[in-house]
Amino acid sequence: FDEHGVDVDVGDGAFYMMIPVDDDDQAWCERAIEEAAVACVPGSAFNAPGYARISYAASEERLREAVDRLVANDLL
Repeated sequence: FDEHGVDVDVGDGAFYMMIPVDDDDQAWCERAIEEAAVACVPGSAFNAPGYARISYAASEERLREAVDRLVANDLL
């Protein structure tokens, strides 16, 4: 995410990150799933509107592919 200028908030001891997204985090997550095949949860579900929660419990290769798909679909 860093190379695309996206600040990431990684919690201590967690396996997910919070990334800043559009104000409508629900719509952003729907687009991420439908257009980029990247599953996420709107931050508003965790009292963090404007963010998306994405798990990084995957290989580095899969994570890079997910970021590439988000970029290709103008989500990052």
